[in-house]
Amino acid sequence: MCFSNFHNRLSTMQIFLSFGVYYDDRNPSNPEKEKEREELDKDLNNTLSVIEGSTHKVKNFVFHMFRYYSFARMKRSSDYYLLRSNSKYMTWWSVALSLLIVTSGYLQLRFLKSLFVSRSEDTKPC
Repeated sequence: MCFSNFHNRLSTMQIFLSFGVYYDDRNPSNPEKEKEREELDKDLNNTLSVIEGSTHKVKNFVFHMFRYYSFARMKRSSDYYLLRSNSKYMTWWSVALSLLIVTSGYLQLRFLKSLFVSRSEDTKPC
């Protein structure tokens, strides 16, 4: 078996596997065997309860991990949309100010040109 979770950033992954063999004797011949069988059943039930408890713990941890990831995703997406909105805002303001600068430069040039235009072209010099 190969277990890998390289995307996990919260903690390391720990896996505990315990394999056991349970032999059931179909013909109990004496009370010792019956007592031993009851002990094995008790151990098996204890093992099952431990597995059930561990499963509930893992389920709880996974639930909190998914909740943490979903909150992180929501925060990241809200930040993304805020940045995108700010980017559009900045782009439009940059375009508007660039047009304002170009227009003011053009108007200044026209004004300066009008200052240096001589109107004496129609009259001849003496």
